[in-house]
Amino acid sequence: MICGKVLPGHRLEVRGAQGGVLGDRAVGRIFVKGPSVMPGYFEEPEASAEVLSSDGWLDTGDLGYWLDGEIVVTGRAKDLIIINGRNVWPQDIEWAIEAQKVVKTGDSAAFSVDSGEGERVVVAVLARVSGDAAKAALARDVAGAVREAVAVDCDVVLVPPTMGLPMTSSGKLSRARTKANYLAGRYDPKPAAA
Repeated sequence: MICGKVLPGHRLEVRGAQGGVLGDRAVGRIFVKGPSVMPGYFEEPEASAEVLSSDGWLDTGDLGYWLDGEIVVTGRAKDLIIINGRNVWPQDIEWAIEAQKVVKTGDSAAFSVDSGEGERVVVAVLARVSGDAAKAALARDVAGAVREAVAVDCDVVLVPPTMGLPMTSSGKLSRARTKANYLAGRYDPKPAAA
């Protein structure tokens, strides 16, 4: 998503893994500094120190790149899925499932978990179908859409619509909370076969 130019009085840098500033079209973490950057989290000095440098640079937690003087945000760093050294954006997985009309917009959340042998993709899907055959078909269709779109296998876990997928306070899908729910066993204890 192209977000535009930096506000007057502010500075923005895209930095690589070693902290160096990157040039155009190189994806890295987005850092910002300026008068509208928060001074820290209220009464949370440790959390503040994790995201704010002593000279006022804020690590936004976003990934992005410069393009002709404008910043392009590609996603949240914590959401990025790395499979066999390849970056896979969870949004690409979710959009692929939606494009196949397997689920409605916002009815899936993709994330990765450590399988003990590397990262494994998991897709939590609202199961707006009933009956074992329909649920098995939904899981199969989701797994097929993911395989076709990003060439990775995934585990599909079906979430009852009454439970829903967690949202942030601003109404966006919370992949982090979805993953936490999955790891805590709040969803189907046995993911549907992929």
